[in-house]
Amino acid sequence: MNWRQRSYAAETLRLGGGRLRLRPWASEAGIGLLIQLTPGTAVSDNATAAAVESAVAQGYHRLRTSALSHIESEPFLRAGFKPCQQLALLTRPIQSGLPNLDGRIALRRARRRDRTSVLSVDHAAFEPFWQLDPVGLHEALGATPFRRFRVARQDSDNALAGYAISGRSGPSGYLQRLAISPSQQGQGAGTALVIDGLMWMARWGATQAWVNTPQHNTGALRLYERLGFEPIPPGLQVLELEISGP
Repeated sequence: MNWRQRSYAAETLRLGGGRLRLRPWASEAGIGLLIQLTPGTAVSDNATAAAVESAVAQGYHRLRTSALSHIESEPFLRAGFKPCQQLALLTRPIQSGLPNLDGRIALRRARRRDRTSVLSVDHAAFEPFWQLDPVGLHEALGATPFRRFRVARQDSDNALAGYAISGRSGPSGYLQRLAISPSQQGQGAGTALVIDGLMWMARWGATQAWVNTPQHNTGALRLYERLGFEPIPPGLQVLELEISGP
């Protein structure tokens, strides 16, 4: 059986204080995604080696990481991973200078029946490397202890213009996902969803907001910087490892 015919199982790997989740990459068969579940610190070299061994045992031919800081990247780089995508990391104080919401954009809580439409918007908005599948959407919704999942539409159109997932953990707020339909970009839906998320974070006492986006996504960068976010160099990176198979 070759890697195109395999069925891959998701698993959580625990070794020492580090935890990594291994699951199939959303858009390409034979590629595994390693998600670091202990953010802010580097996992051990042993944990990295165990993750690679598990990926080999499952038959993956390539392995990619979630977005990592440079400290988090170190054990993977020592194991032979190479950078394949660079992301800008931005932050802003939440409590200061929040603009008003644009009343022309209708926002509401996302419902379970919206998820097919949400994924359609996501696939239209992002290149294949960054697109979510149903598992990825589920993981984004569970990435923080508290979340806000909102969709936007223009008053004159029932189709979704975009969606956002915001999260909170302690004093930090995260804009975890923002996607706007290409036909609706530049018409205020992205701005409204970001402001809505920031206002929700502020109501619950979060003090600092964080967001990341690919460095080549100039439209998103302009939006975030216009709304008071400032870049934090050197940003984040996704790493990749080619695995020698049989």
